[in-house]
Amino acid sequence: MKYRNVLFDIDNTLINSADLIAKLLKKGAEREGVYVPLKEFRMRIGQPGNEILKELGVRNWRRVLAEYTVEFEKNMNSLDYFEGIEKMFADLLEMDIRLGVVTSKDQRQFEKETQHFPMISTMEIITTSDLTKNPKPSGDPLNYTLEKFQLKRRETLYVGDSIFDMQAANEAEIDFAIAAWGALPAATFKHANYLANTPNDIVTIVR
Repeated sequence: MKYRNVLFDIDNTLINSADLIAKLLKKGAEREGVYVPLKEFRMRIGQPGNEILKELGVRNWRRVLAEYTVEFEKNMNSLDYFEGIEKMFADLLEMDIRLGVVTSKDQRQFEKETQHFPMISTMEIITTSDLTKNPKPSGDPLNYTLEKFQLKRRETLYVGDSIFDMQAANEAEIDFAIAAWGALPAATFKHANYLANTPNDIVTIVR
């Protein structure tokens, strides 16, 4: 097998959550007097929430994030894995592939927002955004993960839905697969190694 390790983004790669996140961030921004079209939030999903809010001019972003966390918890029951994710996990584990997540969520968000998704919350490899100085699209989180968990760069694949995931993988010099099932249709991924239309395609790529 070409890859022994597969790392994933979470939002809109494993969990169908990006639309909810964008909606709640927009709602919070509007409470602070910042009115930006929903698409501007959606296209930035993949970055930490504080970076999205600051980029769109929200000064009291800490207050917005605190309110967002409460609202997200209230709506978690509406979220689910994308179809095929659970089977993909099972197939990869059967192949003795090491699995992990490298996310733009900080540790507190990760613990709260994945409590209904034990296949994610109990993974062997977990890197949250607060573990490195620079979050995605920097390659720092992936480099940190490679070093901490002793993963060989050439044997590691990163799977994500956003250009920020692709940029992080490119900077860390590891192969990248687009999770096309969650990616924005207009997004351009010219520097990706693979296009995965379904979770099962990841199994095929690894095999």
